[in-house]
Amino acid sequence: MIIRSNTRSACRPNSPWLRLFTFAVILTSLISLANSEAVHGSEKTHQLENPEVATALVDVVDSFIAAGERDDPSDRGKYLAPHVFFYGRARTREQAIKVIASLYRRWPRRKFTRTEGVDLFQIPNHRDVYRVVVVYDYVFDNQGEHLSGKSKLNCVVEHDSQGTRIIGVDEKLVSGSSDYQKE
Repeated sequence: MIIRSNTRSACRPNSPWLRLFTFAVILTSLISLANSEAVHGSEKTHQLENPEVATALVDVVDSFIAAGERDDPSDRGKYLAPHVFFYGRARTREQAIKVIASLYRRWPRRKFTRTEGVDLFQIPNHRDVYRVVVVYDYVFDNQGEHLSGKSKLNCVVEHDSQGTRIIGVDEKLVSGSSDYQKE
């Protein structure tokens, strides 16, 4: 009976999981579109009507990337919403932090550098929801192993009176950019 009542509450229209599912569908369609786009070297940023919102969106995504160089996964997790579509799965922030921690264990030394401009898009029919696309260089090191390349990060970001938080994260390695070396 407990399972049944939990299942019912998870399916209510006000449920954060249902809301997250809606954004997951949107994110999946946007990422498919973004991954089909060619990566280019131009420095372009699509200007939103409100420059303060654009600045907040770029700041939260840049901070999320930069936090990846620190040792504490919760430094990166603090930019995520309580419920987030994280690399193809609906997760809680705590579950996403565990995924981040596993990356940190595999690659204890990480360096990220944004290499191109930021593309900003407002999600149609979803007030206060935006897509932020960033291409960055990464360098990972772990006891004689080195991995470097470029990645295209897609974030769905919600910006409203409660603040700015990432509600969806996915990325794709830029084809041909990865270099792995083992000493």
